[in-house]
Amino acid sequence: MMGAGVDGGTDTRTGAAGIPLAGARAAGDAAALLDRIPAWRARGRLVEASEGPPTSSVAGIRRLLLAMVVLDSVATYVWVSTGLAIEGNPLVAHVMDGLGDGPGLALRTIWSAGLVVALTALARRRRRVRFAVTFVAVILGLVSLVHLSALVAFWGGVLG
Repeated sequence: MMGAGVDGGTDTRTGAAGIPLAGARAAGDAAALLDRIPAWRARGRLVEASEGPPTSSVAGIRRLLLAMVVLDSVATYVWVSTGLAIEGNPLVAHVMDGLGDGPGLALRTIWSAGLVVALTALARRRRRVRFAVTFVAVILGLVSLVHLSALVAFWGGVLG
């Protein structure tokens, strides 16, 4: 619904959703109009009104996930090279058979780190992806706990 009209030469009508157009329309300042719309507030980029908390926590999760990927690879190398375990992922096991344990796990680590970086970069832009990153962090955290407890038990037996 449009507002009343002109008051002393200034346009006081309201546009869609009752947003006042005072002064901005007369001056032709589109940026001032956009700043009044709740969906616009990030220096010209369109954001959802319910975007949620800042994405600064994604960087911390990225570092945590990268550390867990490296821990997983190092622990897997220890288990496989000592003969205490075999690689459970058939694709990685095939690469390890072809390239050797170290190079195969290094390739897997680089691939996994790339996926972590891509997923967390996407999570900075899309709120829904943050839930997937959280899920990955929980699963990889559980795997890391298993590796840590087994490494402690193994080295405790070797050194103690």
